[in-house]
Amino acid sequence: MTNKIIVFDNEGRTSDRLTVINRETGDVFAVGLNPNGVATNCKFCGNCADHRITLYGSGWRQMPLTRRIIETETESYVCNAQLNPGWLGKELLQVQWPLNLSEIIENQDKQQTKSLNSPQNLNTKSA
Repeated sequence: MTNKIIVFDNEGRTSDRLTVINRETGDVFAVGLNPNGVATNCKFCGNCADHRITLYGSGWRQMPLTRRIIETETESYVCNAQLNPGWLGKELLQVQWPLNLSEIIENQDKQQTKSLNSPQNLNTKSA
């Protein structure tokens, strides 16, 4: 999981203190910490490559992004965050993550994937 996930900590400037980026999918999550340092309130914020989708919601014209585009956009997003710690905060090493953060990330990732694949979000052709 070390290479797949990168975490930034804004050191408490906002209630969603941690920003979690999935390097494989480009998904970005905001995670809060309770006073005991336990991760809570994980919310999906968007995807690093969303701006590359033209004509959002146009059905058949909306082509899925290639793996290369997602990787490039995500690395650009991460690089910008690393160069400007005032934006998302400082990068946390995995040993500095809250104990339950890995579990929360996996659960949120599964929920996001499930909601994207739900019947109401799939385009179907009518005969």
